[in-house]
Amino acid sequence: MQFLDIKLFNGILDSRFKGYPHAKLAKYSVLLAVATSIFLVLIKIMAWMVTNSISLQASMNDSFLDAFSSFVAYHALKYSSVRFDREHNFGHEKAEGIFAIFQCLLVMYSGYVICREAYEFFINPEPVANTAVGISIMIVSCVAVYQLLYFQNYVARKTESLVVKGDSLHYISDFFMNICVMISIFLSKYFIYVDVVCGVTVGGYVFYNAFLILRSALRDLMDEALPINVQNKIKKTIISVDGVKGIKILKTRSAGMKKHIESRIIVDKRISAKKACNIANTVEYAVTKLFDNVDVIIKPETGEK
Repeated sequence: MQFLDIKLFNGILDSRFKGYPHAKLAKYSVLLAVATSIFLVLIKIMAWMVTNSISLQASMNDSFLDAFSSFVAYHALKYSSVRFDREHNFGHEKAEGIFAIFQCLLVMYSGYVICREAYEFFINPEPVANTAVGISIMIVSCVAVYQLLYFQNYVARKTESLVVKGDSLHYISDFFMNICVMISIFLSKYFIYVDVVCGVTVGGYVFYNAFLILRSALRDLMDEALPINVQNKIKKTIISVDGVKGIKILKTRSAGMKKHIESRIIVDKRISAKKACNIANTVEYAVTKLFDNVDVIIKPETGEK
């Protein structure tokens, strides 16, 4: 989304967070989400009490779930960044994928609540009151969500964290929900059922976001290979190293914020084992430089491709 990728803002963030470890940056993003969600819940409670808007109530419920989800996300990130131990020899990165499924269930429940409230309002419609107050509070909400959403998308691009991406989807729906609520509050005095239409629209969008989260989580948990363009970039880097005659096997996957790459390269059978090992080490270094958070294993094999 172009409005979440502005060169000036990116430059400011780059200078502010230069050198930050990915895990620390992701945790900082989630903590900001928790604080923003609590703020949104408080002001939306006040707005709902004075307006009696069903779409605003749905937005308030969604913010409750966002706050809880972001709180759990912080602890999921802490756990996933723990290094390997006796019980988990390959680390804990896949905790991000497991939590992403949990996020998916939360988002689905949020969509269900929104649609249920819209249906109840359709059966027993009530006029929206104090529209000016409601719209003013929703404008404040939009500004608060936008600053959080921009930072989350910045962090997601840098770290490729599933947890941050999933958490960001919550707030994308929240941002558009706030806009829908403002439209709903403004138009409800002319057409009372516009509140229902906006509520159902946002509910559908929330369900769509849940599908996106689920798809990303399953890809991660099923060890799906990295995208073809990324694989081609890795292959090009490997072949460019002096002494590499070809690639026999290339295996890739991601787990949370970390990428895992394993390859068997073909080297000249006439060279010594030590030289073959040096070539493999050079390849490992070259591939490692392509990514910020990666585990690379390269094994040399002598013989023809």
